Amino acid sequence: MNDEKRRAYSIILSFGIVSLLGDIIYEGSRGTIPEYMKFLGASAAVVGTVMGLGELMSYFSRLLGGYLADKTKSYWLLVFLGYGLIIAIPLIPLSEVLGLGWALAATLVILERLGKGIRTPSRDTIISFASKSIGGGKAFGIHELLDQIGATLGPLLFAVAIAYFGNFRYAFYLSFIPYILLVSTLIYLRAKTKLPEEMTNDKKEENKGSKVLSRRATAYITAVGINALGLFPASLILYLAGETPEVKAMGPWFPPLLYAAIQLIDAVFALAFGLLYDKYKFRVLFFPFTLSILIPFLAFQRSLAMIVTSALVFGLVLGSQESVYRAAVGDLTDPSVRATAYGVFSTMVGLGSLGAGALYGLMIDLNAPIWLSGAYVLATQLLSVSLLAYVSKTK
Repeated sequence: MNDEKRRAYSIILSFGIVSLLGDIIYEGSRGTIPEYMKFLGASAAVVGTVMGLGELMSYFSRLLGGYLADKTKSYWLLVFLGYGLIIAIPLIPLSEVLGLGWALAATLVILERLGKGIRTPSRDTIISFASKSIGGGKAFGIHELLDQIGATLGPLLFAVAIAYFGNFRYAFYLSFIPYILLVSTLIYLRAKTKLPEEMTNDKKEENKGSKVLSRRATAYITAVGINALGLFPASLILYLAGETPEVKAMGPWFPPLLYAAIQLIDAVFALAFGLLYDKYKFRVLFFPFTLSILIPFLAFQRSLAMIVTSALVFGLVLGSQESVYRAAVGDLTDPSVRATAYGVFSTMVGLGSLGAGALYGLMIDLNAPIWLSGAYVLATQLLSVSLLAYVSKTK
């Protein structure tokens, strides 16, 4: 292995460890925050609004984070600022200690989501540039594998801490440990990493056309956004699972187990799809785009076996979304606008997911016929596949 590849693996593995530690904190806390805010006096409407605002802040701040990264070339500053704001999670118990109630907890939750939006475009841009010698698909696949290990461990560790200590506060306090490890890893990574000149050198003589997204990049990001808009979300798969007689008889432990299975499939197949992408490029993307069509057809059968199958298929699509979807952005964009492209990409996926959740949720509430969800998913995914075909055929 030559030095360039060794450096690439070092950067990608280090960022993977940072994401793993970050996920232990914020993914671990996500199942606990609603209950803790309820304990602090927040109503269901307040909890729902705060969590929704946090996600909205995360999506829209990615546009700002990407634009600032390309404009200032301060990738590391934005990465440190974004990851630094994860400290908001261990600080949440101050709401109880200081007697400030749910308002402080809500502010801290939204701050952490703001941090995710700020750091994501810069982090993905650094990974994209670092991956040149080993392949973007493999790089993002490795990163997603480590990320999902953290996402799986986090809720388990929080659950164990709450069971052992008998309260929420100590579970949050213990998350200072992965936070300190995260910051230490990030400092080490920054000290050992030199960004390539094309990332840091803002040449004035650059072609003006490189300052905007190309037609291919715009078409691709639009295709991914429409794909997300038609993708039946994991939250509703779990919701429908909880409605089945079998799960009602088993108890509330089954949906979290099903969610863990989704995360595990995501982790394994993210790397597999990444390796395939490096060999076959955009042709690989047709598989998850087409696979997305199956999920609502399976889930709306409302039988546990079909719902579990839909969850497994969703895990496959999610593994692609978190690896090859991201890798393709790097292949389609000029270095001068890559962080902006990642910001737009993340925002489109986020908004598409929000729209999908609202529309499919309404279909469930209205007990809509299965043909309606079928027609909707076919329309969205055929449009997204058509755009992907354009991207694949043009140069």
